[in-house]
Amino acid sequence: MITALLAIDVGGSNSRAIVVDMDGNCLGQGRNRGGNPGSNPPEEAAAAIAAAAETAVAQAGVKLDLKVALLAMAGPRNADVQRRLDAAFRALGLSGPLVFTGDTHAMLPSISAATEGYCVFAGTGSGAVRVRGGEIEAVVDAAGYLLGDLGSGYWLGHHAAIAVTAALEGRGPQTALTNAVLGQLNIEVVHDRAADSRPTALRYFIDAIYKMRPIEMASFAPLVLACREDAVAADLLARAVDYLVADFRLVFDAGMPGPIVLGGSVAAHLPGLRDGLAEVLQAAGHAVDIRLSGDTSIGAAVLALRHQGIVVDEPMLARITASAAARASSAKAPA
Repeated sequence: MITALLAIDVGGSNSRAIVVDMDGNCLGQGRNRGGNPGSNPPEEAAAAIAAAAETAVAQAGVKLDLKVALLAMAGPRNADVQRRLDAAFRALGLSGPLVFTGDTHAMLPSISAATEGYCVFAGTGSGAVRVRGGEIEAVVDAAGYLLGDLGSGYWLGHHAAIAVTAALEGRGPQTALTNAVLGQLNIEVVHDRAADSRPTALRYFIDAIYKMRPIEMASFAPLVLACREDAVAADLLARAVDYLVADFRLVFDAGMPGPIVLGGSVAAHLPGLRDGLAEVLQAAGHAVDIRLSGDTSIGAAVLALRHQGIVVDEPMLARITASAAARASSAKAPA
């Protein structure tokens, strides 16, 4: 039996699990769909997270004594999800505690052993955090799509859908987003009218949107980025940047220079975001140190190791990252 740790990064779109030994060597990895309890029913959220963990443990190929299961999880805490996961993880060999922290906590340690810095993120959700002493000290936004997540993938996708609706009705400007979004939904752009007198394409669009889970509108965010030359899309992207820079201003401590880690699938591609953040740093007299987040399941593994009292320095972080990459590569190799 091998002593190991289970760490899982749970976002709105993906749940990624990793099993590491006490030296930071990756023993197994697993992936499933998003397990955010705020955007999934409890049974579905727990099932996705448990499936990712089961794959990671199975990949290890040996019996494990899991001293901790640490989840860096997006969304609100849910007692039903926690109960289901505790039972699932005990069956996988968990002998220690089930520990929850925010998914944003895993961003800084995914790319740096530093215990002080900032994360500005826009994936399915969005916001900014300040990390001091390895712990999150301040948070702005990251409140979920019903209460905030301004500038996030969901926000962009939702507002793209609103813009398409307005364009089809004629009460908003025409936009390249119309063909892009309707095309993704396999809706033909026609100019006749449905039985309810709406444009037929709009009728189909409304029906398609209300068949989706709200959070699935984040899937339109890449279309907004791809249409960045379009005036409507460009305005949405500029507003997203403004929200994220404003979030950072609220968590920024002029006495703590960074680094700043950009997290999430959207943040790295927002035009002007780096410049806006750099301006804040430079105004405080600091050098600009802005990095892209690494694999946040690696960050979750770092947090699990720290939970066990293990100091994770840059060489150990490099070992975790390299062993995880090697494990992923071998898993993809043909038998």
